[in-house]
Amino acid sequence: MEYSVKGITLAVREMDKMLSFYTNVFGVSFKKQQINDSTLYEGIWAGIHLLLCPAELASNTALQNRHQFDLWVSDFDAIISLCTQYGGKLMGEVQEKDGTKRVGIYDPDNNSMVIIQSTI
Repeated sequence: MEYSVKGITLAVREMDKMLSFYTNVFGVSFKKQQINDSTLYEGIWAGIHLLLCPAELASNTALQNRHQFDLWVSDFDAIISLCTQYGGKLMGEVQEKDGTKRVGIYDPDNNSMVIIQSTI
């Protein structure tokens, strides 16, 4: 059986901060989408359809995500700098092992991801 992930929806509490973060750090270009009285934003992130949905519309009461992304990057220091500049927070110290440099970060809504770059 073959399959692929085509999209992901994030239930968002801090929409303006999340739009700024994903636009400025990862270059996502968002379009507005109206559903009744709610505004959602959709774009392409690393080749995957990304939808930012107001948490209230999704009836999401979680304060932190239950998933984590691993993102391989070509310029570790530049991404980390942009992440912290646009509301992201480091989860700990940068670690180097097994030919990689990596660190966990939180986006402005506390969704976690690991930023990884090959050091080989």
